[in-house]
Amino acid sequence: MQDILLRVFLVALLTYPRDKPGVEELDEITSNDMQKHEERLLLGGEKLDLKMAQNETSEDTTDWEGVYLWYIWNTLSILSMVRLFRKYLGKPSQMTQVETKAFSAICTTAEVLLPDNETLQKFHSKCFEGSSDKKWKEFLEGFIKDLFAAMRTICHSNGGMVIEGFQIVDVCDIIVPINPPHPYRFQCRLWNGEQSDLLPDMQVCGQIKLVENEKIPNGCHCQSPNSDDMVCLLHSETESMQTKMTDVRDVLLCTNNSPFLSKLQVTKWFQSTIKQAWDQISHKYEFELNIPYVNAPGALIVRFRSGKKISFTLRPVVKVNSDAHLFITRCSPNNVDASWTLSLTSYEDSLLENISKRLHLNSCHRQTLEIALFLHKRQTALSGSSALKDFHFKAALMHLLLTKDASQWKPNLVDCRLRDLLAFMERSLKKKLLHHVLIGNPLRQKIIELPAELDHAKKVNLFHPLVVHNCMYKNAVTHFQEMLRNACILIHDY
Repeated sequence: MQDILLRVFLVALLTYPRDKPGVEELDEITSNDMQKHEERLLLGGEKLDLKMAQNETSEDTTDWEGVYLWYIWNTLSILSMVRLFRKYLGKPSQMTQVETKAFSAICTTAEVLLPDNETLQKFHSKCFEGSSDKKWKEFLEGFIKDLFAAMRTICHSNGGMVIEGFQIVDVCDIIVPINPPHPYRFQCRLWNGEQSDLLPDMQVCGQIKLVENEKIPNGCHCQSPNSDDMVCLLHSETESMQTKMTDVRDVLLCTNNSPFLSKLQVTKWFQSTIKQAWDQISHKYEFELNIPYVNAPGALIVRFRSGKKISFTLRPVVKVNSDAHLFITRCSPNNVDASWTLSLTSYEDSLLENISKRLHLNSCHRQTLEIALFLHKRQTALSGSSALKDFHFKAALMHLLLTKDASQWKPNLVDCRLRDLLAFMERSLKKKLLHHVLIGNPLRQKIIELPAELDHAKKVNLFHPLVVHNCMYKNAVTHFQEMLRNACILIHDY
């Protein structure tokens, strides 16, 4: 009977809080009730001890004492465990409440006031069509040609890595493919990781192995090093030499005791080469060239005497094929020094170009993306950087292009599509889920083809870092909501 009463009391205590208090208030109420109950039980135990001391000779009293003491200590143990569980199991529920309240803290896309179509059209023509990007692109292209020529001379004299050219991907994004000297070559191996693996921020990456063609000896003296003047009657000069691919270790910027190219070593080498090249040509220019990040190869800032500055990147990459390359991300973890991030920008641009051919003339998809990126850039200038990047908005736009009818992208629908894009980003942030538009997407397969290893790869969540790092998630949500709230002001004030 006592056990039944105890269970009923505990169930009532756990499941019937007074006036539906919050999590913290409920813990406080429960803890106070338990402490009072413990005090009453301890007081009863003291009275029991006193009473038992007066009746030591009674056997019935001794039996009753054992039962009652068992009841007291069993109750105390259960109550202590309940308090412990309530203390630690209450924390996840509080975190869940914080996440669910994140989107109601400021505003949502449905509530935000956005400019109408006419205002957005005027803003876009003023902000982008008369942009000074072309002027800066011409300046950077001329400067990079000069800097690149000096870098190539330095690499040639050192006998190390070979750089043959550069490619301007965007106005301020230049890639520099690197290759090993003869007889070595790079062999790229792509890797599509799962969320449970050790690369939460690099789910699609690759390793770069340094290899060389090694001759397979056939036992003939004509293959000896000093066989130039020897005529072999068994093997003709036109007969091809058999070779095999072998790994090369601990040379040319590889990781310790492995044939894989090290991001850390490449970063140090590339930055050192840039500094040497700038020392050779700096007398020609009236500005400063700075490297702001030690762990980001090729992140550069040009500072003019007037105070104006231009930030751009000159990144070393290793080509996988003509449309994809492996590159180094800033602040990548040191424990994956041999894992390089895979860039599919060329494939994405090709997908966007093919979709554009199916849309109406002067469709509004590019305007929509450029306005969204403008808002993101201005908000970043106001509140600082966040986990949200330009490629997230670009991926969201391409998802919309693949799912919406072509008639919904007419020139006079910029305001509607901008709201759709922001709403898509909002839903993706709330779910912490934004799939890569190319990898594992059956809708993409109808438009462009990818290499087989990418065609059969698992889906990639671009927001997976937000799942792993809660602080990054909160920062991204705050940034996005502030951007929504300031959208009208940022556009009207331009």
